[in-house]
Amino acid sequence: MIKRPILRGMVVILSMTVFSGCRHRQETLSPDPARSTPVLRSREDGVMGTQLKITVIGDDPAHLDRAMAAAVSEIRRVEDLMTDWRASELTSLNESAGQGSRKVPRELAAIISRGIELHRLTEGAFDITFAAVGRLWKFKTAPEKLPDPALIKAALRLVNAQAVKVSASDNTVALPAGMKIGLGGIAKGYGVDRAMTVLMDHGIRNAIVNAGGDMKILGKEFGEPWKPGIKHPRRKGKALAIVRLTNTCLVTSGDYERFFELNGKHYHHIIDPRTGYPARGCMSASVVAPNAEYADALATSLCVLGPAKGLELIELLPKVEAVLVGMDGEVHVSSGLRGQVPTGSVDDDDTSK
Repeated sequence: MIKRPILRGMVVILSMTVFSGCRHRQETLSPDPARSTPVLRSREDGVMGTQLKITVIGDDPAHLDRAMAAAVSEIRRVEDLMTDWRASELTSLNESAGQGSRKVPRELAAIISRGIELHRLTEGAFDITFAAVGRLWKFKTAPEKLPDPALIKAALRLVNAQAVKVSASDNTVALPAGMKIGLGGIAKGYGVDRAMTVLMDHGIRNAIVNAGGDMKILGKEFGEPWKPGIKHPRRKGKALAIVRLTNTCLVTSGDYERFFELNGKHYHHIIDPRTGYPARGCMSASVVAPNAEYADALATSLCVLGPAKGLELIELLPKVEAVLVGMDGEVHVSSGLRGQVPTGSVDDDDTSK
């Protein structure tokens, strides 16, 4: 059972709501005689190991392009700060594990603190210190065998976000020896939040920032709510449902994003930090929440928790909704989305992976 006292820290996170080459697209609608004709422009870039697409609406195409360029620069800045795959402030922190407190940028200290709060909220289903066990799994190539169970067991001793000590007063972080932080389950959402903030700073009032399924939605699409699709977890290119959203975020995580097949079994990249093995809670989890950072972490957590515990948690959180597809293919919907998303079983020939 999810404990209510741990929800208090989430008020802080919820209060944070803000409202390689590229390709551009322009659409012109019927003119409004009272003002300039609005245009829709979009841009695509590769960031944070995924595809970023920004869509904006406004009257001045050149200004829209400048705003999108600034938003891309901002999300790249976040990536440079928080990546653990190349030299960064985060990798320097990881290298200092066991050497006492290390001063880090305030922004990095803050997101680590929020990651620790999310660990408490999800009772361990979300853990920014999963990196010690996560790096044992190889998803870029199809491995010939699974990680050694003894190595997984040893690595799990270094997975516990509560062992990370953060001082907000001087922005220092201390990691136990051998422990590593990975922000893959939260940094992309944070980067999306920051990119949208930059768009708003440029006067944009209607936009979508979508980084590989982490989506932040601002305003409307020519007067109507935006209508993003929730991905079907087994049928590529098919939507499980279309939802009408404005001024919120929609983030989906699933076992179909990065995976390999071995001996007839499906192994995916969402690792249960409590077991060290791929989560078996859900095929996919989609979260609607005020900010993308929060939704990003929750979507990952729900894939670990599964439908029963996952929906129990979601129903306790203000302004948060979710759609979960269990491993049996059953669709589960939180109270605020009932009527928008059909329940029952997904149309799938094989939900046994």
